[in-house]
Amino acid sequence: MAGFSIKNPAYYLELKKHMEEIKKFIENFIEDEYTCNKTNYDFSVSDEEYEKMRLKVEDYFHTVNVDEYWRGLEEEDVQELDIKMKDLYFQNVERAIPRTLFQIKQYKNPKVGEGLVRWLVDDELFACYTSYTENNGLPLDYVALFYVAQTNVGFKIVYRMRYESDAPRWGHSHDLKINQITHPGKRIAVEKYLAPEEANSLADYNAE
Repeated sequence: MAGFSIKNPAYYLELKKHMEEIKKFIENFIEDEYTCNKTNYDFSVSDEEYEKMRLKVEDYFHTVNVDEYWRGLEEEDVQELDIKMKDLYFQNVERAIPRTLFQIKQYKNPKVGEGLVRWLVDDELFACYTSYTENNGLPLDYVALFYVAQTNVGFKIVYRMRYESDAPRWGHSHDLKINQITHPGKRIAVEKYLAPEEANSLADYNAE
């Protein structure tokens, strides 16, 4: 962990505790999202069971900025596909992979839109850097940054940003400014777990 003074052991332990809580939270999200994405195309799992899975994943998000998960086709629609199309569709089961968690950064005093700030209960924000959810054969790179915070209903993902490696830059997930995080605030700690492979993502990873 970096970004703090080890001269204050109590402060260090508190930071470490918070990081461990957030890491566990985001790892649980990644696992449940992977299960949901995989069963999206697995019709041995009924629409009713899939509904439970997708709602479980959506519950990791605060309702102010929720990501929605849906099946591309329902059971009845799949039965109408010819054999070739069914085979192509079911290949998506094998392409689904869990996100890689690269690093978590902890911030204080973020700049947050007025529609989002009212749901936050303290001035801490955690940025979780992750990869893609499908095996695309490309070098491992940044795809999504999930901001996690303590809210009126516990730890939640309160905002997501997407990485455009060609630019390279982070882009907002929507244009509604009142529900955006415009700046994460003052960085006070970092935990790094695995470096990305793609050049621009790696440069960003090593920048601090």
